[in-house]
Amino acid sequence: IPLSTAYAVCEAFGWEAGLDRTFKDAPMFLGLYTGMLITGALVVLIPRLPLIPVMLASQVLNGILLPVIMVFMLILSNDRQLMGEYTNNRGFNLIAGFTVGALVILTLLLVLLTLFPHLLAG
Repeated sequence: IPLSTAYAVCEAFGWEAGLDRTFKDAPMFLGLYTGMLITGALVVLIPRLPLIPVMLASQVLNGILLPVIMVFMLILSNDRQLMGEYTNNRGFNLIAGFTVGALVILTLLLVLLTLFPHLLAG
């Protein structure tokens, strides 16, 4: 994940990226990548930190961010100027729209029921 994140951030800002580059050529890419690796290693090395809840929290965060990322991916994949002849067709947009909508609803339910567990009891 650190590698793909470093590539995505550098691509978004137009910075040089690549593992074959030197630190002088791609300082932001290698700095982000190294920083994320070190941060992850330091979190895992915290004494008496229960790692299962840490993994669970990272997956919950991943699940909450997924619908947001999918909305942007759907918008970008329908941009004719960007995608040219490879834009989505109506059938794919219908399926993708339904999937994104379902993910948004499920994520909102997850957040609501986590914050207000008494809603489920009634």
